[in-house]
Amino acid sequence: MRFIFQLFLHFLIPILVDSYITDAGSPIYCLDETNKACQSERKKKNEYLQTIPSTFPPLTHVLNEYSERCQNVVKCASKLECFKGKTDRDVFETSCDDVGTNQYMFDNNCMVYFLREVFNGRHNCTEGLAPGNLTSQVFKYEKQCFLKIVETICHPEYFNFFQKNYEDVVESYTTKPAVDDGFCASPNDKFERLQCDTYALDLRSIMMNMTILSIANQSSSEIVLEVVRNMQKCTDNICLLLYKEEKNKTKEHIHLFEKFITNLTEVFMRRPRLLEFKCLENILFIDVFDDFGYCKKIEKNCLMPIISKMCQEEILADFENLEVSVEPRKEVYNTPEFDFAMFRDNKKKRKFVFTVRDDKLA
Repeated sequence: MRFIFQLFLHFLIPILVDSYITDAGSPIYCLDETNKACQSERKKKNEYLQTIPSTFPPLTHVLNEYSERCQNVVKCASKLECFKGKTDRDVFETSCDDVGTNQYMFDNNCMVYFLREVFNGRHNCTEGLAPGNLTSQVFKYEKQCFLKIVETICHPEYFNFFQKNYEDVVESYTTKPAVDDGFCASPNDKFERLQCDTYALDLRSIMMNMTILSIANQSSSEIVLEVVRNMQKCTDNICLLLYKEEKNKTKEHIHLFEKFITNLTEVFMRRPRLLEFKCLENILFIDVFDDFGYCKKIEKNCLMPIISKMCQEEILADFENLEVSVEPRKEVYNTPEFDFAMFRDNKKKRKFVFTVRDDKLA
């Protein structure tokens, strides 16, 4: 897979690259001091953490038990001299793990695809649903329909888990914390992110399956741009892109793709002959986007050089065809400034030639 598109996926589809976005530059304070002073509390917390599998998200009673042990570490660590002048979030990040927001195999391989199917609106029970309005009441009212969707698109292991623990999972994912501590550590925070990831899945499908020629169709162009803009709007409102650097990088990649679609549309509008080139028939977005990302940093208009490189032989053949010498037809119109003539080449296509008189070039 191309490098820039890998970066694109890293920021927009973290479920596909095995980790949620974390700020690599965010320091963990006082770790050694906390390990030493709060050894007993950390040991109890870590022992329980080891019992939480990576396959399924923890149910409410498990999450509550872990949270209690996590808070015991926080209480101990917050008394340390080392944390003076640091924020509550700093203490929390040193003391606790991402149990609530951690991505589990159930989230990656079932929940996000279920959400995508719901937002596609192809079912009677999903009409009008979109990221932001999928509440616990909707889950409760449409339980049977939703479970049928999950059974269709998810592995039986994930379906059985969801069916058995439906109310618990829904309540955990759709309920905001009673007190917003700003830590962005709850299952609800992850659920909001998963909803945005459905747009990223749509975009990945577009990149991997849509040809660049299809963008000449205005409706196709509008559909793609709508996905991109919906993704931007969605990611603007989720706390799992809390850090400024992460938000900026996400916006940068989304803007790059939007610019890619806009520029591609303009190229085909100005050069409709390109739509006839066989060399472009099977060129996918992913085949061009990587080079576009690199050259966009250097020059403003760089799609044509990319396309020219892909279609050198056909462009050369077309250029040679334009040089075919033929006699002018009767449609010749002269003015004092220039001559105008209409020709036909050997493919019976009309060509227009303007000849400026020599004395007018002085």
